[in-house]
Amino acid sequence: MSEHRPGAWPAGIRPDSLTAVSDDPAPGPQAAAVAEVRVPEVHLVVTVDLTGSYDTAVDVSRDFYEQVRRSSDCHTAIVHIGESAASQSLELGRAIAGAFFLSAKRIELHVPAGTRHAYLASEVRRHVGIFCADHQHVMTTLRNPG
Repeated sequence: MSEHRPGAWPAGIRPDSLTAVSDDPAPGPQAAAVAEVRVPEVHLVVTVDLTGSYDTAVDVSRDFYEQVRRSSDCHTAIVHIGESAASQSLELGRAIAGAFFLSAKRIELHVPAGTRHAYLASEVRRHVGIFCADHQHVMTTLRNPG
C-alpha cells in the first residue's frame, strides 16, 4: 500500500496527464452517436365507428356527433362507415368534412368492400375544399378589413 499525503496527487497520476471535462460534448465520436438517434414519429389518430345498425339519418347524426364532440386536433381521422349508416344519411360526407376539416391533417374513410358508397370519399373531399376555402376567405377578411 502506498502512502498518500493529504493534498497530494494519488500515486501514478500527474496533473499534466488529466484532460478538462466540460458540460458541452466535444464534437467527437460521442456527439456523432447522439446525432444518429432516430426519434420515431408520434401521431394522434381519432377513430369514429359508424358500423352499427341505424334506423334514421338522425340516429346516424346523433351517433357521429357523440363520438366527435370531444375530439381534439389530430393527425388522422379514421371513420368506419357501415352499410346502414351510409344508406341512411345523405349528408354524412358533409358532416365528416365539417367535423375534421380544421382539426385533422388526414381523413380516411373505411367502407365495406363491394358497397356502392365509395362516392363518400369524393363528397368529403369536395366539402373539405369548400370549408377550407370559406375559412381562408373569412380569415383573410378578418386580417385585412376593408
